[in-house]
Amino acid sequence: MQKKQPKKPVSVHWKVRLTRANHKQFIARTLNIASRYLHIESEQNLKTGESIKVEIFALHEGVKKLLVAIGTVKSSVLLSTGTSYSITLSLDKVSDDDHQFVEAYIKARESLAIHR
Repeated sequence: MQKKQPKKPVSVHWKVRLTRANHKQFIARTLNIASRYLHIESEQNLKTGESIKVEIFALHEGVKKLLVAIGTVKSSVLLSTGTSYSITLSLDKVSDDDHQFVEAYIKARESLAIHR
């Protein structure tokens, strides 16, 4: 029996508000998104294993939506610019509605790549 491969992340540039456990908030931007994974660029460094509330200001097919999730930092690497970090988050808790919105966005982006 062959294991189902996860979908590859797709490029996306949405604003993100991150809230740390101490309730400090800051703004970042998405670079890639997948079903249960988010890659962002931020001026703030986050510790691996830290739990973060993620609010994504998404736009797809004319629909604006606030996607809310709880994520865990998997990695945080200082970029060559020296002023921002590349952060990988796993999205642990996402509502079904928000998950379906992300899946629809990924499917639309994949179909665009096929038609190129």
